This record gives sequence, structure tokens and C-alpha cells, in this order.
Amino acid sequence: MSCQTIKRDRDCFFWGAEGCTFPGGQCRPVVEKCEGCGRVEEWPTGKYCSAYPAPQKQWALGLCNMATHIKIEEEQTQKTLNPLKASKRKAAGR
Repeated sequence: MSCQTIKRDRDCFFWGAEGCTFPGGQCRPVVEKCEGCGRVEEWPTGKYCSAYPAPQKQWALGLCNMATHIKIEEEQTQKTLNPLKASKRKAAGR
């Protein structure tokens, strides 16, 4: 159904026949850590996340899993090669 409080006429998972079912009755504005994210939308009442109604809770345990402005780089570990096993594989023709 469409939101009728903050994000007027936008489809919302929390909007029901009785109104907004999210605790507090409306979405919460984004926090400072959300600045630069591609999911932040500007509305007449402020900036809100398009993915979560309470963005501060997403950042409570560390990183927001939907943040588009933060890239997590995986550690590249150099695999060590055992020279004895490598010579046996080469001798076997693998």
C-alpha cells in the first residue's frame, strides 16, 4: 500500500489498513553515517532511507548491510606452496 505520512504515495511494506504499522507510526530520518549512500532519498520532510524505516538500527552493530557508499575489501592472502608437493605433482604430470 502507499505511505500517507512521510513518503506520500510511495509503496511501503509497513502501511496497512490501520495506517503505518512501524513502531512510532513513521520512518526515521537517516543518520550521519548514511550520507553518500545511494539509498538515501530526499523528501519534503527530510532525508530518508529507501531500504529501512529505522537506519540508525542498521548501524548499531557495525556496518549497514545495504550501504552503497562503503566497500568492504577482502584481505588477499598469499597462498604458500609446498615445494615438495609441487615437485611431486610436476613429476606425476598434473
